[in-house]
Amino acid sequence: MDKLVPYILRGAFGPAERSGIPRIFIPLHKGLDGFMSLDQFKTFYWPSLRKVILALIDGGLTPNVMWEGHCESRLETIRDIPRGKAVYAFERTNLFKAKEILGDTVCIRGNVPPSLLIMGSSQEVRDYCKKLISVVGKGGGFMMDGASGIPDETKPENLKAMEETTKEVGLYG
Repeated sequence: MDKLVPYILRGAFGPAERSGIPRIFIPLHKGLDGFMSLDQFKTFYWPSLRKVILALIDGGLTPNVMWEGHCESRLETIRDIPRGKAVYAFERTNLFKAKEILGDTVCIRGNVPPSLLIMGSSQEVRDYCKKLISVVGKGGGFMMDGASGIPDETKPENLKAMEETTKEVGLYG
């Protein structure tokens, strides 16, 4: 994997320089709890990914890492990066646990569940968003988002409830 690092970085820095956008999206489909053990993750996956993340940071870019699936067993490990230099989005990981472990290291993004946006009531969406903001947003470093984006099937009133709640109670200042 280490042999791929220079190619990955070349593929990241070139487009970032041309676009002038200093953020790099890194979707991770493998390496999570159901894919390999924590020991395998620490041995084979994290060292190379960490090199990529650190090189991007050193190059003035902000890695935006999308941890798809569950990765709760990896939270202590993925904390090993410079403070305040990356965004971690979580699809299925318990965001409250992520805040507890990573909250002073990275900005956390997520994770209103798709099922809530599609099937829940507007009040349920408001209540969940308020809980996310009060717990995960405490002290800053939180960006409200859908767990894996906003599904096409989202009820418009639920998207509006998410937006309004975030504007009402989620602004830092």
